[in-house]
Amino acid sequence: MTRLKPSRRELAAIAAGIGASLALGRAEANAPSGAVQERRDLYPQGVASGDPYPDSVVLWTRRPPVGGSSASGLVVEVARDDGFRNVVARGRAAMSADNDWTCRFLAAGLRPSREYFYRFVDEHGFASRVGRTLTAPAQNADVPVRFAFVSCQDPTQGGLQAWRKMIFEDTRRPEAERLKFVLHLGDFIYEIVWYPEDRANGMLGRRRLRDLVRYPTGEKIRDFHVPTTVEDYRTAYRAYLTDPDLQDARARWPFVNVWDNHEFSWQGWQSLQAFNGPPRPAATRKVAANQAWFEYQPARVRQMDGLRFDRFTPPAVSNAATFDASTIDDDGIDREPNNLAAINSLLIYRTLRWGKHAGLTLTDNRSFQAPGRDGSMFGVQGYNYFLPQDANDAIDIGRAYRGGHPPQTIRFNNQDVPNPSINLPPTTTLGPTQRAWLIEQLRSARTTWKIWGHSFGTLQWRTDLQNLPAGFTPAWPSQSYGLM
Repeated sequence: MTRLKPSRRELAAIAAGIGASLALGRAEANAPSGAVQERRDLYPQGVASGDPYPDSVVLWTRRPPVGGSSASGLVVEVARDDGFRNVVARGRAAMSADNDWTCRFLAAGLRPSREYFYRFVDEHGFASRVGRTLTAPAQNADVPVRFAFVSCQDPTQGGLQAWRKMIFEDTRRPEAERLKFVLHLGDFIYEIVWYPEDRANGMLGRRRLRDLVRYPTGEKIRDFHVPTTVEDYRTAYRAYLTDPDLQDARARWPFVNVWDNHEFSWQGWQSLQAFNGPPRPAATRKVAANQAWFEYQPARVRQMDGLRFDRFTPPAVSNAATFDASTIDDDGIDREPNNLAAINSLLIYRTLRWGKHAGLTLTDNRSFQAPGRDGSMFGVQGYNYFLPQDANDAIDIGRAYRGGHPPQTIRFNNQDVPNPSINLPPTTTLGPTQRAWLIEQLRSARTTWKIWGHSFGTLQWRTDLQNLPAGFTPAWPSQSYGLM
């Protein structure tokens, strides 16, 4: 969604499209009947909010059947106080097994730069925990922006401990210095799961594995397991979101989310998977991954059929028998029809704004990423991820290197090695459509700061291999040139 502020008519249409009737004031017709009782056990993944605008925010919860208690719909309440004495908006929202009992709700008609509290109440009067959210300032507001960015969390290896420290520090700051939102730059889940029994003594390196995620279907590859169905991907999100610290963080701040690779597949690109081997078509898994992300993240994203908030509509795709490199075009996009349908099934690149000073542009660095190039002939022993800069740039930029005059050979280790990319087009990370969109957003933005939120390191850098471990490389020079 590229526009920063939809009209009130558009907001009303969106609310109608998600089955949500949101009213200003007390809206008694939508009020829960009888007393309201908080029952966190009936909302086992907590609550969340996301993508704040000056006049609206996306709210989220999950209310599955629990212990014989089920719900057919929810009332959503938004208030200025956590006791809900000053309710400013109410609406109704539906959920079903088709979307794993998750609920996405657009709370509209709000005021800029306000703190709000929200909750979900079922027809029995059982309520979720109370969530807190904030709306963005008006676009001309001269206010600072204070946010945190995070990424890469894996509770199966004890990787969620930072949330409690963030909350602890934020509550002790003066109110004016507290965080306004959290920017999550991907790897919200790790789809690769080691079951404790598959590792010696249940250890992965120095970490003791926690038995949190078990895929109903899944596939075992060597000593780890990966998801294969939407229910598998949902299983990971459900397990992660039972963590109390992550729940408290999502209930405290609005989140702005993008994905990285592990929301789909570790070595995946577009809708293909590669587990240290040849690419494998996996369009069905990519669609499943996108659906689960959509269901569990409160974000303003687009589907192939337009902007939808309530449910994901998966395209009908199948997995090609084998990967055919001849279907990749000069932009690095695999034109195989199932791949195109899968990677376009959910478009998460979008913009948000925080007053007059901060414009946030978010990109998807995985769904349109070109296949990697083989640079193994230039590898440094013991540091396989590092390449000499000239070799790295020549391989990545291909026939466009040095203004269209790439070298026939590249000097390495006192030898002239044939340039493997001399006739190949530049690689892509964003794809042509998204890259053109990004450039236009950066060019047209009038904010003091243009913040690019994505899952890679942006700046070029060099390293002394004596002082840094393997595992890092500036892997996309052809795409970063011209942006900074």
